[in-house]
Amino acid sequence: MLLDFERALDAADASVGADHAAITQAAQLDAAEAVAMAGIAMESDDAAAEAKRLAVISERGGDREAIKVARKKAREARKKAKADHRAATKTARKAYDAIRYSDPTGLGFLAVIQVFLAANIIFTTFTLTTYIKGSYVIDFDQILNLVNVMLNGVTFWLIWKRKKVTRMWVIIVSLFNITVGTAFNVMMGSFDLESQIIMCSTDLFMLLYFFFSSRVKATLVEPFNRRALGEDLDEEESFFRPKTWEFWRNLIIYFIIFSIVGHWVEAAVCLLIKYGIVPGVYDPTSQIWSDWLYPFPVYGIGFCACALLLYPLKNFLQRKTGSVGVSLVLSFIANGLVCTLIEFTMGMMVNQDLQLWDYSTMFGNFMGQVCLQNGLFFAFLATLMTWVVYPALERLFRRVPNEFMTIVFVGVVVGYVILMALYYINIPQSEYEGAIKQALDVAGDGAGASSGSSVVASASLGSSTS
Repeated sequence: MLLDFERALDAADASVGADHAAITQAAQLDAAEAVAMAGIAMESDDAAAEAKRLAVISERGGDREAIKVARKKAREARKKAKADHRAATKTARKAYDAIRYSDPTGLGFLAVIQVFLAANIIFTTFTLTTYIKGSYVIDFDQILNLVNVMLNGVTFWLIWKRKKVTRMWVIIVSLFNITVGTAFNVMMGSFDLESQIIMCSTDLFMLLYFFFSSRVKATLVEPFNRRALGEDLDEEESFFRPKTWEFWRNLIIYFIIFSIVGHWVEAAVCLLIKYGIVPGVYDPTSQIWSDWLYPFPVYGIGFCACALLLYPLKNFLQRKTGSVGVSLVLSFIANGLVCTLIEFTMGMMVNQDLQLWDYSTMFGNFMGQVCLQNGLFFAFLATLMTWVVYPALERLFRRVPNEFMTIVFVGVVVGYVILMALYYINIPQSEYEGAIKQALDVAGDGAGASSGSSVVASASLGSSTS
């Protein structure tokens, strides 16, 4: 056992420079502790064996008091040896898990949990869109489910960031759901043990898995502190490289992708308005509900503005404050103000008559061009883009070979040109048929007029001849 963990420690020491992702410094420390504990356990074995030998010698001597003392020492030595063996085994298992799970990209079953969380968020959100205003009542179970969707989003983010607090967070959330759900059913007189266990099965599984799983304990180790914040910030500041071709190449890809994704986001918001979840005006004849690949360039421009303006601002605030919470709040406020200012500027340029949009009936509006609801929505969306989406996409793109990314860039640009040709240049069929009909009518009128002129000319010619 000692030899095995000495080899593990040597392997950890030898591979730090060669493959730091495979065996981390924490794994080295755990392996070193395992070696030390194995040595202590072996020393305890030797001490127990010696105590047993002395007890045998005392029994041969016949002195009852000496025998009693020797047996007591032998029992204590054996008890200590067993305790040291248990501690050594526990430490060895911890070292094994640390080495086994030290690869930061290996989430194992945690990745399955992430997929489950994302699927639940998407499914619940889609279910909301099927509700018809006035035909439903949101009860306690649905409210708890909606709260859990938000908590699931936080859990997804914590697992993605490998935060150590994730384990305690999931345990608390699971206990909260089990306790609140059970208490509500008891108060309503509808409690049934079997049904309650089935309803709480997901929370029970999450509770047990995050409490006992070795992978959870070994993988989710990133702390919330200034050091971790500084390391993340160093990486995220490296994403902003406006002097490189790769930066602008990625920015063009983002513009194209989010010009289309923005269309879908606006449709989702309009669905929330349609079903009365948020206030606003719903237009069933809008182009939003047709041509789902129709690009809305304003959203692509908005994402690029996040990458060029709001993302550096977010990094600046983090560097200055040294706090995630403070910089997040300040970033949210700044994002809302900047987005609202952009919308107001566009409104004063192209929407002074309030024909394109009119917020004059909305709470907290200014000149009908901007309103508080939109400002908060844009602030949330811009904060999501700058804090989560943009850095996640940059990390993803960095894993892709540069030449392959250039190929992707060419394909995306060509596809966008095709979409622009289809939706902005190509004439709709109804307009095309109308133009053909009009052209034929003009041609027919021209032919009739030409024939009539010939007859008049002939009559005139005959008259002059006679």
